[in-house]
Amino acid sequence: MSTIFKILAVVGAVAVAVAAFLAFKKHKELEDYDYEDLDDDFDDCCDCDDCKETTDDAEADLDKVEDAVEDVDKD
Repeated sequence: MSTIFKILAVVGAVAVAVAAFLAFKKHKELEDYDYEDLDDDFDDCCDCDDCKETTDDAEADLDKVEDAVEDVDKD
């Protein structure tokens, strides 16, 4: 029974070492990442003018619904 626990302890220690190595590797990868490229990609994919038009349309629809609800509440 003691041998099984020793084997499990060794396997656990190896698993912890592998996890630490992978975490360190991922940390270095994220540290070296060029986030300015990500900003450029975001700027290319999103057109804020389209978003503003959609928001304005949604606000107009919301105003119509609010007016209808207020009319029903008055009755």
